[in-house]
Amino acid sequence: MKIPMQLRYMVCTIGHSNHTIEYFVELLQARAINCVIDVRSVPHSAYSPQFNKENLQKYLKYLNINYLHFGKEFGACHTEAEVLDENGNVDFEKVRKTKDFLDGVTRLRNGLDKGYTVAIMCSEAEPFDCHRFSLISFYLARNGFDVKHILKDKSIINNADLEELLLKKYSKKLPQRSLFDPTPKTKEDKIYFAYSLRNKDIAFNVNKQ
Repeated sequence: MKIPMQLRYMVCTIGHSNHTIEYFVELLQARAINCVIDVRSVPHSAYSPQFNKENLQKYLKYLNINYLHFGKEFGACHTEAEVLDENGNVDFEKVRKTKDFLDGVTRLRNGLDKGYTVAIMCSEAEPFDCHRFSLISFYLARNGFDVKHILKDKSIINNADLEELLLKKYSKKLPQRSLFDPTPKTKEDKIYFAYSLRNKDIAFNVNKQ
């Protein structure tokens, strides 16, 4: 059942990129964000130490912005065999079924119920290149959340619009109705398949570490 948009929880995503900490806060404040959920598996940055967990948490606390680390719940780097495919890539569909991931969704929903305005944060500037879109937002958008992605120029792109870009990128690889497979392919079928292709393109691989 499709949930009416007015009944959905609103949540943003954001990438810290190589921004200054001051500009990053501007991006948050432009959307009245008062809670940042860090979804980096390892919450440190060799190139932008201002976004190391301890530094970021301290700075945000000074500005009355809450910081939480959901690396276990929403992180992209896994080594557990049960969430890997045959090539050692993290399979996002398997991750989304784990207790840790589902517990993270429950904690996110509880925070929104308490009135927090949340941004899910990772490192990549572009959400399309990040697991916060292909792993996390895929699930949220289909389970009662209205997901909006904050871009580095302070603009917003809706998750549905990002999915249109996903379809365009993988258009030549999407399943089509054919003589050998006459089953009609819905748009949602194609979106699901495109997400799986994106998963393979960006997934953490245990054999390459």
